[in-house]
Amino acid sequence: MAVAGAKISVEFPELEKLRAGIRNLGDKAAAAQLLGDALYKAVYPAFLRLGEVTPIGPTRNMRRAVDLKVKTYARTGNAVALFGYRRAAAEDSESAQGGTIQAGPDRAFHQWWLEFGTKPRIIDKPTPPKRYFRSSYVKGGFLRKAHTRIRNGKPVTVRAHPVTAHAVSAHNVTELRPSYFASSFNELGPFEIQKVRGDRKKFTTNPPTPKAFFKRSSTPIILPAVQPGGRAGLPPVQTAWNQTKGLVAERLQSELRISLEAAVKTLVFRGSGSITGALTNAGG
Repeated sequence: MAVAGAKISVEFPELEKLRAGIRNLGDKAAAAQLLGDALYKAVYPAFLRLGEVTPIGPTRNMRRAVDLKVKTYARTGNAVALFGYRRAAAEDSESAQGGTIQAGPDRAFHQWWLEFGTKPRIIDKPTPPKRYFRSSYVKGGFLRKAHTRIRNGKPVTVRAHPVTAHAVSAHNVTELRPSYFASSFNELGPFEIQKVRGDRKKFTTNPPTPKAFFKRSSTPIILPAVQPGGRAGLPPVQTAWNQTKGLVAERLQSELRISLEAAVKTLVFRGSGSITGALTNAGG
């Protein structure tokens, strides 16, 4: 499990005597295993809480990547517990919604953005001017019927009148106003644009946000910054730790004391000079 920036290093000075007691029993490899087992049990509540505070996005990649791992060091007798998100991208994955973004158990590349926030983004490159060919057409003379139009918000009646024939020759048309687009079409996959009933100027996407996003503008588009922790303002890793660190410390103290007492008893009764026997005995 690799953690991109969201790293919290914590020491419990009040537990150093218990940890040192285990490391000084003589067998560093076995001491590392004892410490690792104690850390796993102690940090487990933080791991569970992280799963609860992690927001669910359109790909669910962050929620699937929540993990807890313990690393032991046989040469030094130490152990380290890590809880966070996997992001190795070594597991199989598939397109989340038909786009380039993949869904899988270890695709939490965006964990840094969620934990620490992002800066505003500016889309300042317009699309190339659109050119198209307008074909020629001819309208013959006809009598236009009376009808009512809305001008400046008021109804205007147009009387019946004759329209003389006129022709428009074929020609190329080039759009003069640039267009700026922000869209999730390539990343999250295809979507449809639908008009909002009752308002001709508004539209929405199908599927709706956050599974799809689209914006068009005649001026550069500014995508606002994302605050740390997203909309809720709760950085997942830091929040999970703040809410459980007291329980983690309490459990770690209990587990270390139990491990140390079990190891010492095994040494006293077996006289083996090693705590390997304590591991065997603890395992049943």
